[in-house]
Amino acid sequence: MRAILEKYPRWIPIVAVILVFGLIRTPIEKSLRSQLIETHLLQPPPARTTLGALKQSSLMGMLGGLRSMVAVYLTLKAYEHFGVMEWDEVESTYDLITSLEPREEFHWVHRIWHRGINAVASVEVNDDLTPAERQRRFDLYSTQAIEIGEAALEQLPNSVKIREQMAEVYREKLRDYCGAAKMYGEMKDLPGAMQYSTRFYGYFLAKCPGNEQKAYDHLYGLYVETMSNLDRKGERGFVDHRAPTLIITLKELEEKLDIPISQRIPDPHPDEGLKRRNRPTGRLPGGVGIP
Repeated sequence: MRAILEKYPRWIPIVAVILVFGLIRTPIEKSLRSQLIETHLLQPPPARTTLGALKQSSLMGMLGGLRSMVAVYLTLKAYEHFGVMEWDEVESTYDLITSLEPREEFHWVHRIWHRGINAVASVEVNDDLTPAERQRRFDLYSTQAIEIGEAALEQLPNSVKIREQMAEVYREKLRDYCGAAKMYGEMKDLPGAMQYSTRFYGYFLAKCPGNEQKAYDHLYGLYVETMSNLDRKGERGFVDHRAPTLIITLKELEEKLDIPISQRIPDPHPDEGLKRRNRPTGRLPGGVGIP
């Protein structure tokens, strides 16, 4: 017996014991769970598809209250795969983790991040791949990350962090500014959303073809809101939306939309002030500066 145990990694018998224990208790818990669901005291296990429901229900039934412990163990295994850039193993491990704990936002955010940011970045710098294979994996991983995010939002529809992570994939990898604008637009009114999300919605909407007027109306509305409340500056709840990017984007949209001069914002272009500060000063004989 000892020789058998030494032959296999320590974690295998541990998982085996957990699974056997789960199989014993499954019929009892299945019957109890069915009764609770019928009496509306328990919601059915969340899932995106019938296959997903079967997988989640089976895992939940077998592991019961041990799900969190197994999820922690699997998270450590996923980190090991991440350390050696085994991206498919990272994804398959997080697929199990999110099936075990589908309501844990943390797991979904990390799953999207690994697939859409880390795996994609690794592919971008992998010189061992042909350009065609590099592009194929780039497209595959990026698209999968968005699909994972959509599945996550079915479980956690009011999640700001999941949308933030999806927006990063749209913005930094796919260069899909319409997709990024959609994410910021959804999150800006949710509880816990960062103040910048409403500005980012306008910035990326301005880069989404055909939405220039909508972006202008939104950003100009933020500008007017700030100017109308300047007397409250310094008070709790006051938000100054006049960030340099907002001013720059508004001025660009004013040009594109041919906004009348009289209706344009009076603020100077932020880049002009920077140029003046960095402009080298010449010197005349005697040390007199040239303005």
